[in-house]
Amino acid sequence: MIDTLTSAIKSGHGNAIVYAGALGLIASDIIPTPADGLYFYLMQKEKKKLENKEITPKQYWTREALLYYGLNPIYWSLVLGAIVLTKGDYAAKMKVGLAIIGAGAVIGVLNSNIKKDEMGL
Repeated sequence: MIDTLTSAIKSGHGNAIVYAGALGLIASDIIPTPADGLYFYLMQKEKKKLENKEITPKQYWTREALLYYGLNPIYWSLVLGAIVLTKGDYAAKMKVGLAIIGAGAVIGVLNSNIKKDEMGL
C-alpha cells in the first residue's frame, strides 16, 4: 500500500491523494457506521451502571473515551483491510469498499432511528 501511494505521488497525483484523504475523513464523520450503533448501545449500558453506582464517574468517562475514539477507527480499518485484500483493479476495490460502507451506513441509520423512537423523538 505504501508503494502504491509513493508511486501515485511520484506520478504527479499527490494532490489527488491529499484531497481524497480529506474527503474520506469528512465522510467518516458524517456516515453512520455499525461502530456508532455499538458505541451508543454500550454507553447506554455504562450510563445505567453509573446511575446504579456500579462504576465510578472516572470509570464511566474512561470507557466513554475508549469507545468513542476506538470503535470507529477499528471499523474503518476493517473496511480498508477488505479493500486492500480484494483482488482486482481500482474499480473492483471501490465496489467492495462502497458496498461495505453502504451496508454500514444502513445499519447505522437503522440503529439511530431505533434510538430516536425509544427516546420518543
